[in-house]
Amino acid sequence: MYQSLSENASQQSHAGELSLVIGPTEVADVMVGKVATLSAHHGFDEAVRLMNDRHFRHCVVVDMQGKLCGVISDRDILRSMARSPNSRSKSLDQILTRNPVTVRRNTSILDAVSKILSKRINCLPVVEDDGSVCGIVTSTDLLKSYQQLLEMVHKQAR
Repeated sequence: MYQSLSENASQQSHAGELSLVIGPTEVADVMVGKVATLSAHHGFDEAVRLMNDRHFRHCVVVDMQGKLCGVISDRDILRSMARSPNSRSKSLDQILTRNPVTVRRNTSILDAVSKILSKRINCLPVVEDDGSVCGIVTSTDLLKSYQQLLEMVHKQAR
């Protein structure tokens, strides 16, 4: 949901003033909805291959009902490789991050950014009330959203 207050603001503002523009307001506005997932029984190599082929740094791990089990990141993979010479033989269940911080579709962008910064993480699985995964929002998604907002403000300022 993009909101713009520019019509009201421009009616009330004087010539030359910047009108207020508000970009995306909820996680649903910036999240990736078609999430590639793996299950906990998948192997280390499968996760590496998927992340490499699809060019992303995080993968959501779900159970048979599509409910969140955890997240595996490129950092988890590197950490596992550094700690264990036989990491390639491990299942995701052995290296994933359990109980990750999550958000809902209607979570505000501000709350999502606050969670990412306070927890020092780079992704938030988006879940429904029943725990099923419906998306993922990453720090990159939020930065792209911020870039779009800055571009809108810059364009209005001209």
